[in-house]
Amino acid sequence: MFMFRNCAILLVVGSIFAFIFGLFHLHIEVEPNACRMTYMFGEPQFARVRVQEGDDYPNYGLYYYYEGMRQKLDPLKQRMTGAPVIFVPGNAGSYKQVRSLASVALRKAKDSDAGIHLDYYTLDYDEELSALYGGYLPRQQSYLKHCIRTILSIYKGRSEQPSLVLIGHSMGGKLAQSVLTDPEISQHINVILTISAPLDRPVLGLDAQLEIFYGQTDEALSKMRTATEPTSTTNVCDSLHQRPPSVQRMASQDISGRLDNVLLISTGGGNRDLLVRPGLTNSRFNDLHAMTSAIPRVSLSCDHLSAVWCLQFMQAINRFLFNMAHQREDRSAVVFGTNKQRNLQSALAHFVKPRRRQQGTVRFGASGSWHEEKRLVINKYFANGLKGTYFELISLQRQERFKKLAIEALNVDEDEWLFGCAAQEHNATGQLHCDKATSLMHLVQRLPNEDRDPRSIAVLDLHNLRRTYLQWTHVVVRLPPSSRRIGYNLDIYDPRERVTDIRMPRWYTMARLTLWNETLQGTLHHRLRIAELLDPYQSLRVVVEPLQCLNPEYRVTARLCVPWAAGFERFQTLKSVDQKPQLYATVPTLVPRRYNTTVNPVTLDLYLDPICRYRISYEYSYSSALSRLILEFYGWLPAHLACVLLIVLRKQVVTFQTVGSFRSLRPYVGYLQYTSLLVVTACRLLKKLIITTRVLPEPEPLDYSINVSIVIHCAAIGLSLLATLATWLALTLYGNAFYRVALRITRLSQASSNVMISIMTHLPITYGILTIATSLGTCSGVGLLLAFVFYFLMLSNAYKDYLEDFLWQKAASLVRGKAAAKEPASGEETTEDQEGEERDEEESNEAPKEEPKEEEEEEPCVGLQNFSFHITLLQMLFLQLLLNAPSTLAWVRSRRHGIVLPDPSMYPNIVLLGSLSLLLQLRAPQKCHGYWLLSIVLYFLSGVVLLYCQAAIFRLNYVLAGAFALLALHQSLSMLWRRLKS
Repeated sequence: MFMFRNCAILLVVGSIFAFIFGLFHLHIEVEPNACRMTYMFGEPQFARVRVQEGDDYPNYGLYYYYEGMRQKLDPLKQRMTGAPVIFVPGNAGSYKQVRSLASVALRKAKDSDAGIHLDYYTLDYDEELSALYGGYLPRQQSYLKHCIRTILSIYKGRSEQPSLVLIGHSMGGKLAQSVLTDPEISQHINVILTISAPLDRPVLGLDAQLEIFYGQTDEALSKMRTATEPTSTTNVCDSLHQRPPSVQRMASQDISGRLDNVLLISTGGGNRDLLVRPGLTNSRFNDLHAMTSAIPRVSLSCDHLSAVWCLQFMQAINRFLFNMAHQREDRSAVVFGTNKQRNLQSALAHFVKPRRRQQGTVRFGASGSWHEEKRLVINKYFANGLKGTYFELISLQRQERFKKLAIEALNVDEDEWLFGCAAQEHNATGQLHCDKATSLMHLVQRLPNEDRDPRSIAVLDLHNLRRTYLQWTHVVVRLPPSSRRIGYNLDIYDPRERVTDIRMPRWYTMARLTLWNETLQGTLHHRLRIAELLDPYQSLRVVVEPLQCLNPEYRVTARLCVPWAAGFERFQTLKSVDQKPQLYATVPTLVPRRYNTTVNPVTLDLYLDPICRYRISYEYSYSSALSRLILEFYGWLPAHLACVLLIVLRKQVVTFQTVGSFRSLRPYVGYLQYTSLLVVTACRLLKKLIITTRVLPEPEPLDYSINVSIVIHCAAIGLSLLATLATWLALTLYGNAFYRVALRITRLSQASSNVMISIMTHLPITYGILTIATSLGTCSGVGLLLAFVFYFLMLSNAYKDYLEDFLWQKAASLVRGKAAAKEPASGEETTEDQEGEERDEEESNEAPKEEPKEEEEEEPCVGLQNFSFHITLLQMLFLQLLLNAPSTLAWVRSRRHGIVLPDPSMYPNIVLLGSLSLLLQLRAPQKCHGYWLLSIVLYFLSGVVLLYCQAAIFRLNYVLAGAFALLALHQSLSMLWRRLKS
């Protein structure tokens, strides 16, 4: 038992340090911000549009964006000829965030020869915190529908059925998706494009309104639209455009046919977005998902706010919209095309990869400079460019083991440069050339280039080419005339030497493992196939260390593909010796159940710069793994903190300290524990039992490693200790300061506040009546705040009084002890006989005093004197107050406009306030029977917290209120039983 306790303590301490270490390394994978700022070329202006039935939403607004015009515009009175686009802002978002998108569209329209232009509208949601308080969402959704109807009425004069595009950022993306559930609205929506939006589940489940909104939207879309989810055989790495197979058929073919015609596109910001994790930005109802780091001509990661002003990303979105729009035949207006397949192909070209169809034959003739290469490795550059077209013939006839051909071209831009052909000799010169050739550009991948020479690379299977095209003899590289440096690199290799299968190292593996001590110069491509990379928090660090380079500036690009997560392709680039030569392999979502990562592993393609030799190794990245663990699972912390407080409370209700003892002053009694770790382990086993037997409601589907729960739980233990010490210091040192602040806030005089505190201390039931009445009259969060302030002040006064009495008693006993020591010295010297007689008398006097000491019972600390018990209740009350802070803030803001919003936690908060006042009225805790049963119930509640409240944080309101109610019920029944018995 002693060894187990020591191991548990080491585990707790180590996990706390691991959590702190992860906090300090949150930005370890975050790349520098490479976004270019979008500038307006005219003064941004917003014309307010009167919305039908908009008077019911006094704090909302609809605006039309335009620039550089002196006269005010009114879209309702003018004829609008552009294709309508609606921007929906997100959590705390401003309607002015549309400026970057709309400004880029205006500049592009001026350069458009086809006369295509877009009309951008934007919504003002008063910068409401819709991600934290779900009560906003139904009103915002309803207002968005009214805005759509208003905009459709502006364009209803067109012969075609008017259609529009919705672009939603953050929670605005979820709102845009939710309006699809209205058949009247959905038939007019062409495309919904979401930017960094949590689509299928919220970032934090802070209230029931959020869960209801997400649940209703999901249920409605499930009946109206095809859902796609990864299965145990999904592998999107086999084909760049493969979508996961559908796992759910449409319930109603008529309705679902209409909703499946709406193109849903989602985008994520990547590792710079620390607010909305990449795994949350995709939806099972989407047609396409892309990360900004993999979007062609963007190739960078955006944080949550820069995603709406990043110039490269704004240009990509507008290129897609302009490609989708066209003018009517009479050229009177611009409309969006309604052919979904065409729009989807356009989206793939702009957000995934320019899709090139395999064209027919292309005629070259014998003109140009033709050369043939039979070497395996070639690095050919023309530093001063080319005056004419240069052709390189690469023979397909190689040794059997050389199955792969990696070839890249530099600075060829969008030109077609890779072909296959059957070579023939020229009759006059005898030189090999190709008269006709077939393009292979559909196999070319353009790599992120940033500001250096553009790289386009293709990895071809020579055996497959020979089997498919029996007449082909060569692959042709065509380099166009150019004044810039231009060239190509070739690497023909045996794939057994370049493709390596590895397993994700365990977290306890400390060593760095070497894959290649030194690569050959000229090597272009290596592939790692990583098995057992399952959890989002796992991180593999791959170190690509240049050993010898012909140029100090090199460039290594890594492409990461997760086989079960479509659209989460990620590119990373190393480009200088000064940069740390490390890349990270992670997954955005948990692996599906029964998925075999040995058969379908995560792949990491390394496209090396052939000017260097490299040493390539890998290791488990602790800093990255811990930072990702915090980013992915910090939302579990409130549930684990509540579990710790319940376990501490269970120990405190059965432990009573003696009045006047030093231990009674310690506020952390019960907090130095590791018993709650056993609850974490037991809940893992209980979860499997519940799922198997189906006796209780199914727990949350959080199938992550137990390592995650242990680290988060130990962090909660450390946080509870810090909170306890902070509360103790506040009670001891800053009680008067908090008292003065409370006086200033409530604007009460000191005499009035003293009377109020005296009444509430001696008759705490009035405390409950006041706070409950305040909750009913305003919102329950205000009642909780009032309760916390008064509870804190009552506890502070009680602690100061007890501490003062304690110090006086100790000082008095110390003085009596010194006086007793000085009495013999002041009198005459005593003889040995006298001293013996005195000792005999003391022994004879002490003997009869032992019997009363045995009969005398020590006085326990009850009521407010049991400070550790009340500090735990105070922390539980504070946790409840924090959980209700978003709804309280929403109530404060809505008062300006006279809007009534729902209070999702009203009933549990009233129960908590009534129970707390009853506990104080009964001078709880009292020493009575039945605590063993109460401790069992608290154990049960701590298990409920871990099984049902980690993702659905709002359920903690009910659990904490239930704990207070159980304590009040136990104390009431015990008091009633004692009176009946007496």
